[in-house]
Amino acid sequence: MNKKKLSLALGILSMNLLLMSGSVVGAAIAAISKSFPQEPISKVQMLSSIPQLGQLIATLLFTWLTYKMTRKNIGVVSVAIVAISGLLPVFYNSSLNIILACMIALGFGLGLISNVGPVLLQEHFDGEERAAVMGWAVGFNNLGMMGFTAIGGVLGSTNWQNLFWVYGAAILILVVVLVLVPKDRKLSEEEVSNQRSISFGKTVKSLNGYVYVMLIVTFVTSLCLMIFMANQSILLASKGNGTAYTAMVTALGNVGGICTAFGLKYIRKITKTNTMAWGFVAFALSYICIVFFNNPALHIAGNMFSGMGIVMVNATIPFELSILANHQQFPVAIAMNTLISSLAGFAAPMLLAATKISAGANSYLAGIAISGLMAIVLLITRLGNRIEKKSGEATVSNVQNEGVQEA
Repeated sequence: MNKKKLSLALGILSMNLLLMSGSVVGAAIAAISKSFPQEPISKVQMLSSIPQLGQLIATLLFTWLTYKMTRKNIGVVSVAIVAISGLLPVFYNSSLNIILACMIALGFGLGLISNVGPVLLQEHFDGEERAAVMGWAVGFNNLGMMGFTAIGGVLGSTNWQNLFWVYGAAILILVVVLVLVPKDRKLSEEEVSNQRSISFGKTVKSLNGYVYVMLIVTFVTSLCLMIFMANQSILLASKGNGTAYTAMVTALGNVGGICTAFGLKYIRKITKTNTMAWGFVAFALSYICIVFFNNPALHIAGNMFSGMGIVMVNATIPFELSILANHQQFPVAIAMNTLISSLAGFAAPMLLAATKISAGANSYLAGIAISGLMAIVLLITRLGNRIEKKSGEATVSNVQNEGVQEA
């Protein structure tokens, strides 16, 4: 990869540094709840999950926006939204509703980034280069989460309002995108007409049944992630640890996710087609390390296992969807996957509240049960093997078709 391509990749991937920044607020849930004693804890916990609602809205509008704006401009606008909505709670923090509204707007910006990033990478990179930069994207997600969590923890150690200053970094990322990502063009009227003529409903109906099974896996993954994020600060606070401590163990734990992202091809040689199942085992271990122990090393290990689980499952899902869906179906499958992920993250606290599972330790015990059960189901059904076998079948079919054409 030459220097020009490398700088382009850095420009696009710089936006990925923001993608996990919505989790920063999770470290201060316990402190924020003390400032709003009249509000139920489930509502305060929504600060971690409600950005998913904004991401859901962004995903629904993304296709329409591509008809109106260039992909670069969508990226620029999305980073600007993150910067503005992230910094507003520094100045307007007397109402929990205002902060929740800012978090929805933040999620909207992050949702646009999560959609436009892969499109930009697909447009500017091909073959092995594309595979490489898409792998880096997962690593950048975790690097951003580690940096934002660590800096946010330091800023929020005096009072939780200062934590939101961390979103000032989005201004720097905005400059990077403006400088390093080249201008592109809007779709022509003919291109827009052609794309709109493709029936979304027909595409959905034609999807392989396993796509919907993968959407269930996505839902459970997001549920496990939000249980972990929304309850960690509450659980650690009950053990006598503050916001700075929670931010520290979360940031250090992200090393697990980063190492997993850049070493996933080696991990897959061991886990083979059961990578998702072992990802859920990692989720279960993450809960165990934190709920049953009050030890910094084990709390860091718990966050490492969480990062490993996120990468092992979330990096495998798009790969297996690409096996199940053809070129026309794949964008629809990815959009549905993003929608399900956003819905699950948004609904997690409400689902736990509806099932009378209290915040903190009980939620983590539920997380152990959910992730453990999911791992067992995936191992018994050998879902990954069933799906990846279809890749081989497709290859054989293509070879046979080529032979017939040559004859």
